[in-house]
This record gives sequence, C-alpha cells and structure tokens, in this order.
Amino acid sequence: RTTTMGLGQAVLASAKAAAAGKSIDEIEKASRDVCEKVKVLFVVDTLEYLHKGGRIGGASRFLGTARGLKPLLHINDGRVDGLEKVRTKRKAIERMLELAGEYSNGQSVNVSVLHAAVPEEAEALKATVRERFDCKDLVVTDLSPAIATHAGPGTLGLAICTE
Repeated sequence: RTTTMGLGQAVLASAKAAAAGKSIDEIEKASRDVCEKVKVLFVVDTLEYLHKGGRIGGASRFLGTARGLKPLLHINDGRVDGLEKVRTKRKAIERMLELAGEYSNGQSVNVSVLHAAVPEEAEALKATVRERFDCKDLVVTDLSPAIATHAGPGTLGLAICTE
C-alpha cells in the first residue's frame, strides 16, 4: 500500500530489526508498522506526464497547464491520489511541507526527499526539512524509473514516517 521510499523505509525498518536479532515475526511487524504510518507526498512539475500515463484527461491537462496549477499528490492505500492543486511549484512545495508538519505533529520522523532529475532542488528541500523537522533519518533519493515516468522530471516529494 505504499511505494518509493515509503516502501524503502519499511525495508530499512526490517533490516534494522533483523540486525538487532529480532524474530521473523518481529521483523514483519516492523515493516508493516512503517507501511501503516508512512506518508508519501509529491509535487509534479508538469501535468504532461500524468496525461501521457493515463492518470488525467486532456481537458484536465489543458486547464491545469493554462492556469499554472501544480498538483499535490499522495499515495493513498497503494494508489496515487490528488490532495490539492496549488498555483505555483514553490507554493505546492510549501503546502507539502505544511501537511508533513501536521502529520508529524512535532514527533521525531524519518524522512526521504524524493526527486526526478532535480538533485539541486532535492538538496534545497532536504535543508528545509532539516530546519523544520526533528529528523532521526533524512536522505535524498531518486524516484524509481516507473514512478518518474508517470510523474515526470522535476517531481519533488517526501516520504515521512513518525517514530
């Protein structure tokens, strides 16, 4: 029911449990716990790739592009769903950070900054995340080819999980 570093964080939790000598049932529980808690949020740079991948129709692409809308998306029970449409990429990223802050509620978090071909933007987002959140782990990673194909270059996102 998750993907990208949402799934990656579950794998890391399993590896830590295994390294700590936990039983197979405890390792599985560690993985499932992360999958239940992790939130994956992302902002696409253009609607073109969502349209080409069949995620949105031509009218939505045209209207969104004409208005300069940047969709804020999330993984919801294994599916990509829209959360909000924001006017600019900068505002969409700010809103993504606000939602991540609401989710974390001041708790310690593990965060993965996700990107598709924008490493400089990802590093800037990482610095902002470091300032705003109590991060136990904070990494930057490329989106997988499958996700990046649908989301397109310029996509930025967060996978955030409370401890």
